[in-house]
Amino acid sequence: MSARQCERIVSAITRQPWAITPEGLDLVLGIAQRRISDPQAVLASPAERREGGRIHMRDGVAVLSVMGPIFPRADFFTNISGATNIETLGLRFGEALAAPDVKGIVLHIDSPGGQITGVHEFAEQVFAARNTKPVVAYISGTGASAAYWIASAAGRVVADATAVLGSIGVVAAWTDEKEARRSQGLTDYEVVSSQSPNKRLDPASAEGRDALQRLLDATADIFIADVARNRGCDAARVTERFGRGGVMLAAEAVRAGMADAVGSLENVMAALSGADGANKKEAHMDAAELSQKYPELLADIRREAAAQASLEAKSAAFALVAAVAGEETAEKVRKIDAAGVTPEQVSLMSSFFAPSQEKAEAKSEESDARKQMLEAIASVTGGPLPSGAEVQKTSKSALVADAERRAAAQRLV
Repeated sequence: MSARQCERIVSAITRQPWAITPEGLDLVLGIAQRRISDPQAVLASPAERREGGRIHMRDGVAVLSVMGPIFPRADFFTNISGATNIETLGLRFGEALAAPDVKGIVLHIDSPGGQITGVHEFAEQVFAARNTKPVVAYISGTGASAAYWIASAAGRVVADATAVLGSIGVVAAWTDEKEARRSQGLTDYEVVSSQSPNKRLDPASAEGRDALQRLLDATADIFIADVARNRGCDAARVTERFGRGGVMLAAEAVRAGMADAVGSLENVMAALSGADGANKKEAHMDAAELSQKYPELLADIRREAAAQASLEAKSAAFALVAAVAGEETAEKVRKIDAAGVTPEQVSLMSSFFAPSQEKAEAKSEESDARKQMLEAIASVTGGPLPSGAEVQKTSKSALVADAERRAAAQRLV
């Protein structure tokens, strides 16, 4: 295979969106360049083969390895490096989930991430399995980018003390070979159908970079939304507290909410295989212990609990206002609350708009007079008026009608 062919293959690989650490991408490209230029090396270095996607059984627990770079399916790269392919991993996971003799599943992860194709789908499969069997992600070395995407979907994330987690984001890379080709006296031409002007945007142009940025940002939004749902928080927390594209050690990741505990694979296996006490002891601690070990996490929990309690109290108050004063008044109260107006400010404003004592007394006298008038009309008409009745100009009592008839008769005489 020629050097040019090798370059084209590597370039095509890097142009795809990846969720991987820079070191992981360098590893993939290094393997690609070496293997493509020397196909015989595929058989010459068996030490680089790994066991990505393999399943092992131990004491009723299925352990699935997520090792090395992640690819959508078994192909050239997985064959030459033993990396994990999502297609096989998904099949093995489904088998373990359906097996009646499997008590729980461990995803043993040590991966820098990989291509994003298939990662979202597999993460959904893992997330849905939470309701069927216990699923734990154990990160022994690196749980980064696409690998963390998968780990976050498990019901519980445990990491070794030296493990690193994070690198949440998406990357793509282009190599501009035009100048190098021109220096060799070579020029490449490409014609795109007129109906598809965006099919080959040049990433060296502002328009091309903007299009690529929008694509990567939209993909990263899906990544972040999945992690937020999986970890039970909002997207803003993931963006601000989960490394901002960087990685962090296990203890810091636990404090940030990215993982549940620092532990060992043996403890995880013991818990899932039936020694429930070990798992419960690791998962539960009182407030004093939590405050000592993870003060920031405890503070976040308390703030979120206080905010939730405040929302529930407001909801109950609005319901009470609606029941007593009507939904229209309740909606006004909601708008006042949404505007951030305090009860003290409401009280102060009400003093400016409250009716004067004279107006209040006049209104009371008017109400009493109206009541007496209605009672008088009722006595003339021979029956009580309906509640809330108003005096209408077209409404005449028998007494008024008789008086009008007498006046008309006198005018005729």
